[in-house]
Amino acid sequence: MFRELSAPVTLQWEVTPWCNMSCLHCYNHWRRDSEKRKRAGPETIKLYQKTTSEILSNGVFAVTVTGGEPLGILDDLSPFLKQLTEAGVELLLNSNLTLLTQKTARKLKELGIRSVLTSLPAGDPTLNDEITQKKGAHARTTRGIRIALENGIRPMVNMVVSKMNLPQIFATADYTKSLGVRSFAATRVSVPINCPDFSPYALSLTEFRFMLNELMKVKEQLGMKVDSLEFYSPCSFDNEQTRVLLSSRTCTAGKTNCTIGFDGQVRPCSRAPQTYGSIHDGLANAWKAMKPWRSGEWIPKECGNCKQKNKCMGGCKVDAYRATGCLFELDPYCDPSWFPIKRNVGKAQPLPKTDNLSFTSKLRVRREDFGGIFFSSSSHWTPVNHRLLELALNKKGDIVTIEEMATALGVSAEDARRTASFLLSKSILRERR
Repeated sequence: MFRELSAPVTLQWEVTPWCNMSCLHCYNHWRRDSEKRKRAGPETIKLYQKTTSEILSNGVFAVTVTGGEPLGILDDLSPFLKQLTEAGVELLLNSNLTLLTQKTARKLKELGIRSVLTSLPAGDPTLNDEITQKKGAHARTTRGIRIALENGIRPMVNMVVSKMNLPQIFATADYTKSLGVRSFAATRVSVPINCPDFSPYALSLTEFRFMLNELMKVKEQLGMKVDSLEFYSPCSFDNEQTRVLLSSRTCTAGKTNCTIGFDGQVRPCSRAPQTYGSIHDGLANAWKAMKPWRSGEWIPKECGNCKQKNKCMGGCKVDAYRATGCLFELDPYCDPSWFPIKRNVGKAQPLPKTDNLSFTSKLRVRREDFGGIFFSSSSHWTPVNHRLLELALNKKGDIVTIEEMATALGVSAEDARRTASFLLSKSILRERR
């Protein structure tokens, strides 16, 4: 499916290179040293206008606003975010939250932003401020998390894990829980493209696996919802428990997602230095140029007998590029000495309790050559064929019975019921009494 998409389903929008932190682990290869926050000039405003237009004209469903630190440029950016929200685009935010105030939080809610991903390198203030290279960063991020919660904005805390804070994973999760946060992620530090020696920070495979097992402890002992925000190859896990917990994520770079940089250049992902055109020349043109990222032609030879190679494609292309200089080499965290078992680890979805259903009012659709995309949120979307797409368009707001679905799809009632079950799990259908 993703090889045929006309445009990304979601994207990251780097709205500024400016940041008030200087984190030792920062992967932004374009990071600048400037501490001065500047208002957007005429050229930047033109770039915001063009980016907004391209997002809307290409039917992108969700945009993650990131940077740099996007709260530093929010006043200039707000009119364009409002335009996206009013058009039905889902907005998400990545921010260190150190600049969040009650007034800013209210503005975010007015723009339709209901959740934010924030970074907290350590629950210990001294270690946190050492990693961010900013005195008082821990206190300011803590304050921002509290303000977000007070205003009904749901924060998810991500801890970028390096050798420096590896022993602090559980303690950091415990600290975030004490603030009222219920979702915690620990994500392996990525080696920056422009860093000649990252050995004091990069995790070994053994340390990476320790991180995963610490996440399991957080889930089991603290009862928090846990995640890790990068895709990891299934053969990098050392046990079935952590693999089942975290291996459902796939690499979306150039497949269903891409990044629009602060300079207007379009990249497959935020960590990739490769550019495929300017937003001024059209998002669709840049997306087409990224075809090798999704075609499978870069699957490493070591993956030849692996049953999951078409999903994994040899792990992270950017990590492979950083380690070897080639995008088609094996991710250095892959372990080709064994091949993971391909199995369905998902839970069986319950069948509908009624034959009367309807498509949810928040459903958005986009036509594609293979059919289309059903989208209800960034975590709930799916490709569909032409028949299911037309059914949704024709029955918008009306009751759809299992019999009607079976007839429209040309399948048995039993198969239609299973399809309905899947769409219910994606919040695309709802049951009608």
